[in-house]
Amino acid sequence: MRRPRLYITGPQCFYPGGEHQLLTMKYLAEEYGFEVTNIKEKMGFDDCDPATGRQPLRKLTPDYLDDCDIVVGDVNFFRGGEPESGTIFELGVGFARGKKLYSFTRDRRDVIHRYPVGQLCPDGKILDEHGMGYATAHTAGNLMYMVPSKIVEGDFEACLKTIVMDLIEEAKDRGQRIVPRQDLRAKSTWPLGELPRAYLAGFECFLLNAREVGDRMKAFALDHGVEGIFPPDEAPGLKEPEDMSDVYTRSAFYFDRDQLHIRNSNMVIANLNPYHGHEPDSGTVFESGMSFGLGYRCYCFLSDGRELIEKVPCNLGEDGIYRDIEGYRVENCGQPLASIIASNMTVVVGGFKDAILKVEEDTERLKRGE
Repeated sequence: MRRPRLYITGPQCFYPGGEHQLLTMKYLAEEYGFEVTNIKEKMGFDDCDPATGRQPLRKLTPDYLDDCDIVVGDVNFFRGGEPESGTIFELGVGFARGKKLYSFTRDRRDVIHRYPVGQLCPDGKILDEHGMGYATAHTAGNLMYMVPSKIVEGDFEACLKTIVMDLIEEAKDRGQRIVPRQDLRAKSTWPLGELPRAYLAGFECFLLNAREVGDRMKAFALDHGVEGIFPPDEAPGLKEPEDMSDVYTRSAFYFDRDQLHIRNSNMVIANLNPYHGHEPDSGTVFESGMSFGLGYRCYCFLSDGRELIEKVPCNLGEDGIYRDIEGYRVENCGQPLASIIASNMTVVVGGFKDAILKVEEDTERLKRGE
């Protein structure tokens, strides 16, 4: 019987001494009976261009996680009130490929207590620093990665112990069950038409006038040959629960709705502007990773196209590595986003309309067979 295979993702590669920390995590996982698929003895930290110091981009295929069984992500906050975006992207890919997801964080309290920038309105609503609805205020993280993954409070070893116990319980359950488990992941419920159908991912859905904004976005997209789905739209085949007062009932419904929107699309157009801090909205990043894992055309847009080393306050050390105020490595990849995202999505510098025009241009090229 082969050992369960883990894929470990997190910001450790940006830490001083991160290579050694990742290898320690690998050895620890092996002690607990796992095989680690992505951490090697030589991690390739020294593959930068000697002339520019830049790291090469990692162009991947949607099936790059297929040789693992479980994706484990470090979702501690990173440069603000969001986890590291590359980590969330990979959790999204893992979900799309049918992998089990586990996450760990030192602090599992509600986001509002860990990133207290909200304001309480007289009607009881909580708004964030942008004046948007603070959707994650009363959960441990953005629902797009919180709902499909088991979040463990503690360190990597605590997460490993949880996985081991869960695997034992699953083995016991399989031995006792008569009816086999079913794959409960949503399937497409809305056949595609002639136009490309894009899921419009982004924090616009948290605006107080989100539906009005979404209608304008979808109208502009349709004018340019793209059928758009906005997160608050109804998903065919999914019925909203009568009682939505419980935060986890709401979270589960919104997750089911949004992942069904993605499965009913064949493209994602994501707003990856900074959200709570320097990182993009983690739910949008998860949705981008899920779309990539499904083999979709993936587009993202952001207004500031400067590369990360120009946007994140950092210093160039004697070792030739840029590090932020915490000592974490800042990716020097010549891109405005985490390299794993920039490598595997079409990045448009500008706004939503610019992204739609790029999609229209690319669609015409595809029709011509270019």
